[in-house]
Amino acid sequence: MTLVRFYYELLPDVPYVPFLYPSLGLQKQDSIMFLNNAFKNLDHEFVERADSVEQADYVLLPHNYSSLNNHQSYIQKQSDLATKFGKKLLIFWHGDSCAPVDIPNSVVFRTSLYRFKKRENEQVMPAYAEDLLIGDTISLREKNDGKPVVGFCGWAQYKNMKNRIGTFLKNTCITTIVLMGNSKMRALRKGIWYRMKAIKILQSSSNVQANFIIRSSYSGNKKTIRIDQDQARQEYINTLLQSDYALVVKGDGNYSYRFYEALSLGRIPVFLDTDCVLPLEDVIDYDSFILSIHYKDLRRMDSIIAEHYRSITPDTFIEMQKKAREAFDMYLSTAAFFRYMEKLL
Repeated sequence: MTLVRFYYELLPDVPYVPFLYPSLGLQKQDSIMFLNNAFKNLDHEFVERADSVEQADYVLLPHNYSSLNNHQSYIQKQSDLATKFGKKLLIFWHGDSCAPVDIPNSVVFRTSLYRFKKRENEQVMPAYAEDLLIGDTISLREKNDGKPVVGFCGWAQYKNMKNRIGTFLKNTCITTIVLMGNSKMRALRKGIWYRMKAIKILQSSSNVQANFIIRSSYSGNKKTIRIDQDQARQEYINTLLQSDYALVVKGDGNYSYRFYEALSLGRIPVFLDTDCVLPLEDVIDYDSFILSIHYKDLRRMDSIIAEHYRSITPDTFIEMQKKAREAFDMYLSTAAFFRYMEKLL
């Protein structure tokens, strides 16, 4: 296969994007724990480097967009190069921000996006998520006649008073905008607020069995984790494996690592849709392996889950788990998505 040709100019003091790891070598990232495990299978070059802009199919911004806050002149130079030679500027933005990228002629692959804010030049990419499957086969759960087990292990409590007040103030501002007529803004409420609401509903419900480990801090970052990291990770994996459904609610950005990690284990996400855009929606039949619940139906989440579990056959339940893993394998792991990007480009 002929590789897409990119022209790019590297900054010496800024990490380059994982898209370039097979070509330039792995750069370990230490702050987000387990992130490096997402890059284990990047053994296939996705990029052919062009010697000049004229020879390239695209100009590539080779650094994550959020890491270039202090390099505006560099961004402008790359934008000007792309415009001068009639090329598209390819940008990666892996992170929580949903701010627009006001660069003409750009194609932006990003993790966090709200559907009502999506621009024509934006594509959603999966989070760089670890493949949690150990071995070659997933551990399938059999459907039973009892209540469905919904699992969640992670941050779903205010970590301090500052976090509580900040969430209250942001949500109050959003509620004011909603009352003025912009109902779509309700989706922008803080992820911690949506998580706490969802967990409270499920814990108090007689329709489902909650399998929850609730923490008051984010356990995926070395700066915020408060318990042993190996213990935290094992509890997280065990909770997924011991559940029929994985509760997936956004974090600070409008996306979730948990969504992709659950798929890697063949677990069915109960996905709270806060006006999200999922990667490759025109290619992947998400409805065949996830249960999507619109945020406006949050209060009925427990009954929706119970009805879904009742309505599917044991064979369908098994098939959904298999399809979840297949989607991760074929499209949504970091390596698989980068391979598919060649078709997109």
